[in-house]
Amino acid sequence: MEKIVHRISFFISAVLLYMLSAYLYLSYKGFVYQDGDFVLISNANAGLLDGLNTKEEESQPFALPVKKDVAFNWPRKLIAGQDDAPLSIYEFSSLGCTHCADFHLNILPKLEDNYISTGKINVAFVHFPLDKRSMQVAMIAECFEGQKRSDFITLAFSKQREWGLAVDPTNYFINYGVMNGLKPAEVEKCMKNDETAKEILFNRQEAIDKLKIQGTPAFLVSSENKNEIIYGISNINELKGYLDKRLSEEEK
Repeated sequence: MEKIVHRISFFISAVLLYMLSAYLYLSYKGFVYQDGDFVLISNANAGLLDGLNTKEEESQPFALPVKKDVAFNWPRKLIAGQDDAPLSIYEFSSLGCTHCADFHLNILPKLEDNYISTGKINVAFVHFPLDKRSMQVAMIAECFEGQKRSDFITLAFSKQREWGLAVDPTNYFINYGVMNGLKPAEVEKCMKNDETAKEILFNRQEAIDKLKIQGTPAFLVSSENKNEIIYGISNINELKGYLDKRLSEEEK
């Protein structure tokens, strides 16, 4: 009986030590634990968004205007829609983020009939990894182009729980890459590509600095006349109402 108690105590201590180590590591990397999840914190440059102050942050509107003199450098890698659509949505997502998966798998498809296939909007995916695993799977995604890249991103989101809870997700990542046409050695090479890693981190830092993005998902809705940032979308009807308004503005 004493041995059983000792083993249980050892197991509990190990779990607590792991959680503490994870917390310290993620805090060092710019993450904190809030509301049951790890979220990114970073000092973003102030003044890039019009009319935003502390009081307004507490009751933010659905979308906030971005100043016209803010230059964007993110790659326009479309995952949906036609290139000449009047509205472009840049989806800043972490592949390990559950809210991102919910948007990508459940909300985005509902825009297909009335907005995407009709040529009204297109969607570009920008990686905003929040942890090492999300970074690894993002690097594999960037080994694909066009529809294959889009398919891999959707697959990664749909299998999120599987690789997210794995002790070591490497074999899962390799399998996902193989399912999309890569060889195992090619997948491993993708996860070790320094240039890809630098590009992803550069794009993420640009989003932090220029759009004050501190968590995912976030969306830049861009057109020739106006750019607006949306911090999180959970209501499809609110999103559709916003898109209808923006599209009517573009027609004037």
